[in-house]
Amino acid sequence: MVEASPQFKPRKISDAQFGRSNVFVAWSGRLDRRVQLIGPAQYDAWLVLEFDPDVAWFCERPPIDIELMPLEGKRRPLDFWARRRSGKQFGVALHDAALARDKKCPLDLLKRSIEASKLKCEIWQASDMRSRLIYVRNLKELQPFIAMNQPADEQLATALITHLERVKRASWSEVMTLFTSRFEGVVNTEIARLIHSGRITANLADHALASNTILSVP
Repeated sequence: MVEASPQFKPRKISDAQFGRSNVFVAWSGRLDRRVQLIGPAQYDAWLVLEFDPDVAWFCERPPIDIELMPLEGKRRPLDFWARRRSGKQFGVALHDAALARDKKCPLDLLKRSIEASKLKCEIWQASDMRSRLIYVRNLKELQPFIAMNQPADEQLATALITHLERVKRASWSEVMTLFTSRFEGVVNTEIARLIHSGRITANLADHALASNTILSVP
C-alpha cells in the first residue's frame, strides 16, 4: 500500500522531455504551489482533481510505477496520486489508445498490471474525458480566478452562501444583480473560489458557463 503525503514529490521533467513535450504550467489553489502537466490530457485531468472538493491532496507525475505484467522490466508511470478527505488514496492512469505511449501499453495490459500491483488505481480513458468536455471547458474558465493573487473576501463569500441557502438556487446573473454594488470581478472571483472549495455547486456539466448557470449550496 502506497502511503503518500504533501511531502510526496512529483517526478522531475527532464530537459529533453520538457523540450519535446507540450508542458502546461499552472497554479494549484488546492496545493498552494505551481504544477507542471505534460500534454493537454494530463492538464484536463488535473483540472478535474483540482476542482473536486473531496480531493484533499494530490501529486502530479508521482514517483510510482506500475510494473507491466508479464513484460519483465517494463513499467508505466502513474499520472497522479491523490488522497480523499476520508483518507483513502488512489492513483490515476490516463490512457489514450491513439498515443504512442499507450499503443505500447494496451488497455487490457494496463488493467491486468494494475490488478496485479494491488494498488488502488483508476484508469481515465480519453473517451471518459471527452464525455466531460463541457465540464472541463468550464473549469478552464474558472481556473484563472483561483490563480489570482487576490485576498479572499470572506464577508462577500458569507453573504453569497447565506443568499443561496435562503433561495435554494439562483442563476449566476441573479447573484451578480444582487451584488451590483460590488466590483464584478470580485464577485466572479468569490463565486469561482466557492465552487472550487465545494462550498457552493454549479451545473457545470450541463452547458457552457453563462449567466444562466445555476448556483446552489450542497
